[in-house]
Amino acid sequence: MNRKRIILCLSLCTSLLLSEEKATEKKETSVLEKIEVVSIVESDNPLKVITDPKNPIQPIPASDGADFLKNIPGFSVKRKGGTDGDPIFRGMSGSKLGIFSDGQEVYGGCGGRMDPPTAYIFPESYDSVVITKGPQTVLAGSGFSAGVVQFEKNPKYYSTPDYDIYSSFKQGSFGRSDQFLDVSGGGPLGYAQLIATRSHSNDYKDGKGDIVNSEYTRWNTSLTLGYTPTDDTTFEISGSKGDGEAKYADRTMDASKLLRENISLKVIKYNLAKNVEKVEMQVYRNYVDHIMDNYSLREAPISSMTGQKVYSGMNPDRTTIGGNLKVTTEIPSLLLTNVSGIDFKEDEHTARSAMMKTSSSLADSDMRSAPRQTDFDFSQVGFFNESTIDINEDNRIVAGLRLDKHEVIDKRTKLGMLIYNNPNYNQTDKDTLPSGFLRYEKDIPDYGLKTYIGFGHSERFADYWERTKYNLEGINNSNKANPNAITSIDIPEPEKTNQIDIGASWTNGDLTTSASMFYSKVDDYILNRWFDENGNTMTVPYGMGRTSYTTVSNIDATIYGGELSASYQITSDYKIIGSLTHVIGKNDTDDKPLAQQPPLEGKISAMYDNGKYSAGILARFISKQDRYDIGAGSIVMNGVDKGETPGASIFSINGGYKYNKNVSLNFGVDNLFDKAYMEHLSNSDVSSATTFMAQERIYEPGRNFWFELKTKF
Repeated sequence: MNRKRIILCLSLCTSLLLSEEKATEKKETSVLEKIEVVSIVESDNPLKVITDPKNPIQPIPASDGADFLKNIPGFSVKRKGGTDGDPIFRGMSGSKLGIFSDGQEVYGGCGGRMDPPTAYIFPESYDSVVITKGPQTVLAGSGFSAGVVQFEKNPKYYSTPDYDIYSSFKQGSFGRSDQFLDVSGGGPLGYAQLIATRSHSNDYKDGKGDIVNSEYTRWNTSLTLGYTPTDDTTFEISGSKGDGEAKYADRTMDASKLLRENISLKVIKYNLAKNVEKVEMQVYRNYVDHIMDNYSLREAPISSMTGQKVYSGMNPDRTTIGGNLKVTTEIPSLLLTNVSGIDFKEDEHTARSAMMKTSSSLADSDMRSAPRQTDFDFSQVGFFNESTIDINEDNRIVAGLRLDKHEVIDKRTKLGMLIYNNPNYNQTDKDTLPSGFLRYEKDIPDYGLKTYIGFGHSERFADYWERTKYNLEGINNSNKANPNAITSIDIPEPEKTNQIDIGASWTNGDLTTSASMFYSKVDDYILNRWFDENGNTMTVPYGMGRTSYTTVSNIDATIYGGELSASYQITSDYKIIGSLTHVIGKNDTDDKPLAQQPPLEGKISAMYDNGKYSAGILARFISKQDRYDIGAGSIVMNGVDKGETPGASIFSINGGYKYNKNVSLNFGVDNLFDKAYMEHLSNSDVSSATTFMAQERIYEPGRNFWFELKTKF
């Protein structure tokens, strides 16, 4: 552990403890309301989950958004290494699940999803995380059939000159060390906020004692400036920059660069005119510059053909420019609240590379000096309207419609390691896709009951990762050197989802329960399959010397399941919480299970909290998964079904101490009994630099000790 870091932490603690009297005189919003560790995220709204990302969580999450989400019932994460996992909700991933950072759509650069959108999201930097389940809103993006995740930041308001400082410091097993600082201040005319975060971990050991290729270091800083000339008006400009590196166990390259730069402008105006309650406008630019190579963070592999080390690197980048306008109106005479608007984005992806070089310096210089080549250029414009009619205090109807115009230009000149000509070069694919929903909500206050039933329809344009797959089935020894061997590329049809969502929450004294269920029929579900050069199914499509191709096909599918949760406040100090999640997917076209679906999972947590001290135990039970489709999967590299996965039981403990309103300490032990287990939705371990052959799925971390110090004043 770094000695300077420890001294800095102790100095900070001492100064905070000595300033207790001054700190407690601060406004009430500086009080740390919770000290217990959140092991199961609770929500009294079965359709929309809202949670505070600053609350301590068990298991201790990585620095990114995916690891935070996996603590919410219904979410899974496809592990690659120690960070940058891919989030999955109700068995649906990729662009089926919308990810928004402060109102902005975020995309990664890697063609193998080394950096999914959540890789660039640092949860503690946000004020809230809002999850809307299913196609039950049209206000955020196009075609998100699984749901929408919004990492939200709220504008600051200071009626008098004031400031807020929030910090956290984490240490844990496997060299885990995180630092976070959020400083804001202002007055009646405006505010400023500076956030800095850093997270690091060494390679972890799994429950077998084996080292997993998983080390990472990530950092990010952001600055926000706000101007509030009146109580009803806010102008806000913000910018952020972050970078890092990460080792992965599921592929033969690591991320040596994970740069993201962002700038955003917001305008919020309340009470603009009669019945116009709110007008919001935002424009933004996100830039991702990503380098992956096989030499910066690991030993370069040895070629089976030459017996010498070979060095390769790739450098994709992505620029997304977007914006939105929303107008909220209220018509009391009609009991109507209406949100209408428009959103747009332009999204350009480029790539360059240097492959099979004789030295790392040559690979690096050739890669960085190569011109960037645009491979896909996307654009989208959407028009939407969402209305709420309050029939009376306890009954309401919510409905929404949106129409999206999509266009993409395929600018790849070559395919297949730049061997084959692209028959779709410079061709444009465009479509106009509708989405919408209708929902009825009914509250029964006398029984503490809230219910809803909704029908949603969404249509999704095939994304970048689905469009980069093509069929090499016709390539053989007789024509594999022919640059015109690929004569056509099938473009996936838009995915069309029709889904029923139903749910209820019930509160009776100290008992609260919640249930949300869904049933979905998907036409033209986009499914990936991997094959070798002989047309045989592959479960490990990645690795040097392995010739493989991926097909993308449209099938019809049925997906259904849901989430159940309950909490009971036994006494003022003791509480018990439980959750159960399950999803079943079927490939109707081929009459077999749908690939990449999570197993039945349950959690139960018992907690004690007397306001000063807290303690808890978490038990997680995973059922075996025997529904699979070998060789089929999602857009995530190596994210394919490989067969049955056994179940597991994992136990963790935690505790906390609250010194005063402003200082708290939380600690825990994850995977208390050092269980060796793997998730069903985990990628293959292909990190070996000598064999390039698949091992089992990546095993989860073994026993992990950690503590977290939080301050707020």
